[in-house]
Amino acid sequence: MQDMMSTPPAVNPVAPTSPNSYDEVPYESHPFSQTHPSRLFVVGSLFGLRPVPVQRCRVLELGCASGGNLIPMADLFPESQFVGIDLSNRQIEDGQKHVTDLGLKNLSLRHASITDVNAEYGMFDYIICHGVFSWVPNHVQEKIYDIFDKNLSPNGIAYVSYNTYPGWKMREVVRDAMMYHTRGLTDPREKLAQARAIVRFTKEVSDPASAFGRMLVDEAGLVEKAEDFYLFHEHLEPNNRPCYFREFIDAAGAHGLGYLGEASLADMAPQRLGQKLHDALQKLSGGNIIATEQYMDFFRNRSFRQTLLARSERMSGVRRAITPASHQ
Repeated sequence: MQDMMSTPPAVNPVAPTSPNSYDEVPYESHPFSQTHPSRLFVVGSLFGLRPVPVQRCRVLELGCASGGNLIPMADLFPESQFVGIDLSNRQIEDGQKHVTDLGLKNLSLRHASITDVNAEYGMFDYIICHGVFSWVPNHVQEKIYDIFDKNLSPNGIAYVSYNTYPGWKMREVVRDAMMYHTRGLTDPREKLAQARAIVRFTKEVSDPASAFGRMLVDEAGLVEKAEDFYLFHEHLEPNNRPCYFREFIDAAGAHGLGYLGEASLADMAPQRLGQKLHDALQKLSGGNIIATEQYMDFFRNRSFRQTLLARSERMSGVRRAITPASHQ
């Protein structure tokens, strides 16, 4: 990931059973500005769409933990409606206490699986799926696309973050070592202790004189600094499925979704990588935005994306060349 502590791994929304790993080791729930509907509105507007004003909108978050991301939104926009679902009953109960204490009437936190979402949930102008997609099985990933397809309003915008290749290839080596070393362990504390032990040993025995050794030491160092809740759910969950950007977009397209852009516009600016690389990208991609983004991932060894999707029929109105008139 770009910033290890800025992105929460998924709720484990596979089956509506409790307790699960997030009941045992709750994930710290915080607001994430990159998911805020105000940001999604601005990016969509700059690119020529007509997203719904955030002062009166409906927002759904898949994998909301204890509501740390949604609660500030609901407080800021009292005339908007917010729904969050999470498979961890413990986290939903914790979040509901805060909702009750704050007297928020426009936020509903529900103990449910992503696979439970259906037409009865209604349509949403903004759907957030932060730190979930890469940590669930294939059929749940398909359900996430399906929710974007069936529950996103005509002018809606979906945010989804996920681990990407090629950057995650080296991180998989460290994860695989931890998974192998902790196989068979069930107690979270013992599993974490042994995972940290193998990471420390990996750093000690890696040859810093080799390119592979330097990369391994760097990755192990990042993991070693991670807090327990992050390490447990990022690296020790049974599912962690990075993909190439082009694979993600192809799958989204099969569900009637098109690529709008990234939550951070700076991530889409090849100019900041230097004129030589910018010119090369223009030649290699032929102006195709998907090809440009995939080549940028290769050149930057990118490991994490925060992508915005919209309905495919809205893509004809997308204009990514931002000008002073774009905000009008």
